[in-house]
Amino acid sequence: MMRRPLKRMEIPRNPRFPGVPIFESMTTTKLLFGVVVFCVLVTAVAAAAVGDGDQILRFSRPSLSVPPTVAASMERQSPAAPTPKESSGDAVIEFLTSRYQGAILSFENGNFEKAWRVCEAILVLAPDQFPLRLDVKKLRRRAHGRHLSRSVFVVRFELDEADETRAFPLSFLEGSVVLENLTQEKILFGDHEQNPVLGQVKWTVNEVYENGTIRSLSDVRVLRIESGFRVEAGASRAIPVTLPMPVPSSMPVLQQWAVTGVTMPVRLVTAEGEVSRGIPWLEETGLVVPEQYRSIEQNPKSEVRKALLDGNPVRMAIAQYLWLAERSDSRRSPNPSDPIVDEFLATLGAHHGVLDLLIVKSLEEVTGLIRERSARAWKIWGVTRQVRRGTGQAKDRLRGN
Repeated sequence: MMRRPLKRMEIPRNPRFPGVPIFESMTTTKLLFGVVVFCVLVTAVAAAAVGDGDQILRFSRPSLSVPPTVAASMERQSPAAPTPKESSGDAVIEFLTSRYQGAILSFENGNFEKAWRVCEAILVLAPDQFPLRLDVKKLRRRAHGRHLSRSVFVVRFELDEADETRAFPLSFLEGSVVLENLTQEKILFGDHEQNPVLGQVKWTVNEVYENGTIRSLSDVRVLRIESGFRVEAGASRAIPVTLPMPVPSSMPVLQQWAVTGVTMPVRLVTAEGEVSRGIPWLEETGLVVPEQYRSIEQNPKSEVRKALLDGNPVRMAIAQYLWLAERSDSRRSPNPSDPIVDEFLATLGAHHGVLDLLIVKSLEEVTGLIRERSARAWKIWGVTRQVRRGTGQAKDRLRGN
């Protein structure tokens, strides 16, 4: 058997270029292009298999699932969380708000200079988005005016001594507006080129009647003067004024008045510099009662108990008004267990009921409870209160045994 000779393997030829091998016709640029295409395909396949890197990975095996604590941690780190800059801004606003509340407390306690200076500091430090900026400005102006009215330029109403002994009730208040210059510079009011104005005065009158009704009236007027004047440094000056009182609808048992006001803008020189503004007056108050009841002002609570015994409605109305005003000024909280509540309840219906309306009003203020405004409703409440108190005492005795 004869073997056939092996044929020589030929290199494939490019049909477009006869005689040239196909691999020899591929240039370097084409080879690089092929490599790039291959890398792109590999990257696309890998991305499809792995997924988006910003999403939680999904594993086919349950044992590799994401624990709940890790998922919660990843949620807390979401882009919605406040940035450190926003957190610091909130802290600043919270701090300035607390300082503003402290300034309000200082103003209410009469420390006007402190309230004013704290407001000044708040406005310097406050960011643009501070929500209380307008309120701080209002408090700053009020506190500054009160500070000036006590340390730089004092204006007040002073009642004439004759009015203090005038027959009750008063038909007008006669006195003077006293101006005291505490600075080292003179203060001018008005000039020859304009109608001189001293300022504005406001007075309020509370009238108390025998049945406990209170009527409040007020009036405001502009005080004009004949010509301009000045108050020298360290000196004072008084301008006489007469303020008409409202005509009462019936005979009151008490008149309480308060006079205040504000001056026209004046130029003042202070330690902080020169300022031009109106100065609020110091509030002046007074109380007028019939001559035979003037001693009630010494101890109103004691006079209330005295009125409960003698059944005098005039004494009770005056003493009750002054006593409740003292409770309000001392900020005493309502207390149904106050010992005087029992005294009020025991007097309901006594003296032919002439004090019942006054007693009911006192019970509402002292206990803080809202009931039908009648003696009967409060008597029922008093009996129920006694029953509950007795039941509680009996239970305590049983526990002791």
